[in-house]
Amino acid sequence: MANYKLLKRLNSIMHLLKSYPNISKQHLLDRLMTDYDMDVSERTLERDFQNLKNEFGLDVIYNYDSKGYSVEDTAQLTTFFKFAELSSLAELYAEGLKDYDTFQKWIIPDDSERFKGVEYLKPILNAITQSLKLKFDKVNYYRKTEKQYTVNPIRIKEYLNRWYLVAVPDGQDEILNFGIDRISNLIVTDEPARKSDKFEEQLKNYEDIVGLNYNESINREPEEIIVKTTNEQLKYLRSLPLHKSQVCIDGQGGSNWGRVTYHLKPNYEFEIQLLKLGDQVEVMEPKWFRDKIARHIKRINTIYKN
Repeated sequence: MANYKLLKRLNSIMHLLKSYPNISKQHLLDRLMTDYDMDVSERTLERDFQNLKNEFGLDVIYNYDSKGYSVEDTAQLTTFFKFAELSSLAELYAEGLKDYDTFQKWIIPDDSERFKGVEYLKPILNAITQSLKLKFDKVNYYRKTEKQYTVNPIRIKEYLNRWYLVAVPDGQDEILNFGIDRISNLIVTDEPARKSDKFEEQLKNYEDIVGLNYNESINREPEEIIVKTTNEQLKYLRSLPLHKSQVCIDGQGGSNWGRVTYHLKPNYEFEIQLLKLGDQVEVMEPKWFRDKIARHIKRINTIYKN
């Protein structure tokens, strides 16, 4: 796997390829120097293209007509950017933030709770790669109880800047999500875990939803959701998509309202994300989902009338 210095350069190259479709090789080298202070030779750039393909499965495409390079905006690219982002944060903390006074001066933390349990990420990953069971205590905030679990770890999943362990508890056959901020006393056991390939079909359920809860729509087929939204809001949705199926279409003919389509199974998390956008969006289709959102808004309106 690429070291941090190489990863940083690869990340810069991919951002430029995405920002400047069909960019020429010389323009790309110039932007690396201008934007990132990286003096890169043509030979090194060619090796970097090969590294992107071999290590991350990302193809840099050469267009013979425009004589420029580009990259397809795929889920693989999004995953690469997330990996590079997390690696950069790790490097930042390891090298640049050893001094607490510097941290206080330059960093404005938002919610420290979302960092609870991050020390468990490494042992959890080790358990997954070595196929070993995990044992931990987990707090239930709603019931105000604590329960010990022994689980077969399968994946780590991120949602809304928080991390979750995807695992199957002993004696069960269904995947559960465990927020690592609610985990304590974690131990990597020496007991072999069940093979994760037995749960691949369940893992696919995450692909058709927003967030973590797929049980409420487990028997429903993905469908097209059409949302009307302002052109201004479209800019934010493009930068932070609610789902990988999202397609944004700007308003035509001077209209200030564009359209967003999704192909997914609507769940509670998706409803909440749309409601957070307030009067900037209007669900158009399907009718049953539009009516459901309208009922949410009606209940909210009733509360504020009293």
